[in-house]
Amino acid sequence: MFVLQTPHPEPLAALAGKRRVLETAHRLIGGAWGDGGTTREQRAWTADPDLVRRLAVGQACYIHRGAATFVQVARPRPSPLSLLPPPAPPVAPVAEPRSEPASAPDPWPTPPSLDDILGPEGPR
Repeated sequence: MFVLQTPHPEPLAALAGKRRVLETAHRLIGGAWGDGGTTREQRAWTADPDLVRRLAVGQACYIHRGAATFVQVARPRPSPLSLLPPPAPPVAPVAEPRSEPASAPDPWPTPPSLDDILGPEGPR
C-alpha cells in the first residue's frame, strides 16, 4: 500500500505495526562523555505517522508485510520537443484585390442639354 500525505496517518501506520528499538542515553560530565549510561527497549512505529504527515509532493510511504519504505518519485525529464517554440498558426492565403484597368475616356461626348441650346428660359 502506498500512503501519501494525510492529516490522520495513524490508522494507516498501524497497518505496518510497531517494532522494538533500543533507546540509549549517556552521561555527560563537564565537556566529555562519562562511563555511565542507560539503555531501554521501546516499541516504535514502523511507519512514523509524523513523517507521513510531513510528506511533500512526489514522496510516499510504501507499506508491505510489516515494513515501511519511504520513497521519492523522480519527475520525468521534459521531452526535447516541449522545449521547442510552439508552431506558428497556419496563415490562410488572402486573394489579391482585383485591379481593374483605368477607364478609357468616353469616345462620345455627352450631348449638350436643351438649356445650353435654347437658354435658361426656353422658347416663347
